[in-house]
Amino acid sequence: MTAAPRPRTVTAAVLALWLLIVCAVGAGDARSRAAGGVTVLATWTGAEGEAFRRVLADFTAATGINVDYQGTTALREVLLSEVGAGTSPDVAILPSAGEVADYAVRKKALKSLDGVLGRAQWDAFDPLWTPAFDGHTYAFPVKADLKSVVWYDPARHRPGELAALARDGRQWCAGMGDGAASGWPGTDWIEDLLLQRRGRGVYEKWAAGELPWTSPEVAGAWKAFGGIFGAGPAKAALNRGFAGAGARMAGPSPQCAMEHQGTFVRGSYPPGLTADFADSARVLPGADRRSTAHEVSADFAAMFHATAQAERLMRYLASDRARTAWTADPPEGALPPFFVDKAPPRSARYPDAVSRRAAAALHTPGARCLDASDSMPPPLRTAFQRAVLKFLSDPGQDLDALLREVDQVRERVRGAPWPPRVCG
Repeated sequence: MTAAPRPRTVTAAVLALWLLIVCAVGAGDARSRAAGGVTVLATWTGAEGEAFRRVLADFTAATGINVDYQGTTALREVLLSEVGAGTSPDVAILPSAGEVADYAVRKKALKSLDGVLGRAQWDAFDPLWTPAFDGHTYAFPVKADLKSVVWYDPARHRPGELAALARDGRQWCAGMGDGAASGWPGTDWIEDLLLQRRGRGVYEKWAAGELPWTSPEVAGAWKAFGGIFGAGPAKAALNRGFAGAGARMAGPSPQCAMEHQGTFVRGSYPPGLTADFADSARVLPGADRRSTAHEVSADFAAMFHATAQAERLMRYLASDRARTAWTADPPEGALPPFFVDKAPPRSARYPDAVSRRAAAALHTPGARCLDASDSMPPPLRTAFQRAVLKFLSDPGQDLDALLREVDQVRERVRGAPWPPRVCG
């Protein structure tokens, strides 16, 4: 994936096929709802999709309610189309708090969950994970990931060597490509650099839209990012997709030594690579080595239709039974997800020491801050991603001018809904 603009022309055949898919999905949703079932939309396909289907099958076995599940890697595009056509699913798993805010407040498409979950279920989550808008709660996390981590091969490197390697952009396994969302791996870099260099207070103020992008703190994180990814490494990262970038650590002649990526990536490494992780605060240049802050992300269950069947599914997804079904027997290629309910993570759910450490870290006291771009209104998130691609295409360009462009978007969306808190 490169940073070059994509052609905007869409052939009539492709458009017709897209319309047929959308109409077919909408018709399937209506039929399932009329038959007393429940429809679900999420991003998970492949092995991840199969693992989630097993969770839904357990729900059906327990309740007799059928579930029509659709997994798509183009969730935002599909969901926007369905909401606009009035054929939205009963339940969707949204990939960020910013998406929850957008659908709950701006589009008024979500149903409140205030009376759906019991008090004990709500109390199982820290308020960070259950953002409220207009006095109502519209979503809760079904799984989460740790992001302030650096992956490496312990057979080749010791943790103490990583900070020295980190100053050389050639040592990083990095890819910025991901279709229409290209650039988001770079947003994670800049967010984590800001968090580990400047701390929770600055990070939270910026993520809430209160700190200009041209401020010394934010600009400093961009400069640190550019200092790592000079012209050569930047060009390589632009021309590589994020998926599989870390696999370049493997083999007899590894092409890189480390990857800055969330814990979800552990499932993409080749079988011969037993990767371990270090906290990014111990590795990233200029980071406060005393920091215990972690950037985190989550997938949130939200309800678009308040049917009795959908409400039962929401209560199930918030239950320990669902978490057990998700981790009991994962299909080949899928590793058990991580959860953030207040109960200590069950070590039996995780097959290896690295996964157990990651699960424990999500529960360790200290600052946990939601992914900043995920918390921003979608237009600002998109502008951030595109700015990363533009910056990497020429790291020597006028950074202040680039950040002023993003700041203009921030000013335009100041009135949009923002999550009430980013760190907790």
